[in-house]
Amino acid sequence: MRRFIPSLITVAIIVTLSVFQRDLLRDIFSRLAEIPLWGFIPLLGAGGAVIVARALFLRSCSPGITLRQAITADQTALAAGYGIAVGGGPIGTAMRIHMFTKWGLTSQTIATSIVATAVVPSFTTWGLPIIVLIWPFISGNTNTVETIALWAGVVLVSTSAMFWWIALRWPFVLSKVGHVGRVLRSLILKKLPARFWRTRKLAERTTPQKFTDELRLSLVHLIRTRGLMIIASSSSTLLASLLALWTSAQLFGATGLSFVECLIAFSLIRVLVALSPIPGGIGIAELGLIALLENAGLSTLDATGTTILYRFLTWFLPIVVGTVLWWRYSHTRQEKNNGSLRDDNPQFQDTSGGVRLHG
Repeated sequence: MRRFIPSLITVAIIVTLSVFQRDLLRDIFSRLAEIPLWGFIPLLGAGGAVIVARALFLRSCSPGITLRQAITADQTALAAGYGIAVGGGPIGTAMRIHMFTKWGLTSQTIATSIVATAVVPSFTTWGLPIIVLIWPFISGNTNTVETIALWAGVVLVSTSAMFWWIALRWPFVLSKVGHVGRVLRSLILKKLPARFWRTRKLAERTTPQKFTDELRLSLVHLIRTRGLMIIASSSSTLLASLLALWTSAQLFGATGLSFVECLIAFSLIRVLVALSPIPGGIGIAELGLIALLENAGLSTLDATGTTILYRFLTWFLPIVVGTVLWWRYSHTRQEKNNGSLRDDNPQFQDTSGGVRLHG
């Protein structure tokens, strides 16, 4: 039941709008129906730009994969994270690790990629409000919410930056993590019944202390060799998502929204989604973005219509794309495995070079 929480929340929002905001919903679909099909091309282009930008960021953090593989891994993990309410994030990460392993990446490269793709977006999420709101704050033009977001970003970014600077410069921080892992490994081997022999063998092969030491060196090497690429690609994900919101507003015909106001609303909604315990921020993101756009000067109709289009690009589209790509990946691997079995099995071979089945 918990897996369907995001879908249930989405249905609840639609039902609420249908019952209490029927006229609003009717006006939204009426305006969307007036847009010619070719008018949605920029919207799809914005969605494609978001997908490519996210893949470029993943590729920059994961040496050894192609852009196509990065798109497949990122969108598949995103679909799992958004579509499964409880445990969707870990499941998506496990799917990405599975793909990386099959593509030949080493365990250290995979671990470095997981850490980098988890840490860097936190800097951009909380760093953007600082960049956007610092001058309005100095000028005295920020409201209470914007001021809180600004100072929260300053505290979190500075604290996180200090922690990672110390952790990567001196080995004792991550060594403590390795020590905890070693203790957990001992507890698992002590408490785990003998019938779970595969899990016991996996635990016996792990070396947490060595792994964390190598992870620190791998992160340092990644930053030195690809630091600028990671920063640029991470910034491109922000730009692509911002353009998706702006394109949604322009396509819907929203009036009264400047690009600066759109940028402020975008920076705040990213923080709100990051704080949401629900995958993808379903419910909170929609209501929050509508409120922010209305505060920026849009009418309820324009704010709601813009939000629907934007969330279609950033929430619903990744679920569809990720599901299709996972099916394609699984189907392709199954075909390769079946072909490999035919090649390796002498019962399928014919001395003349053809292939036949022996009954």
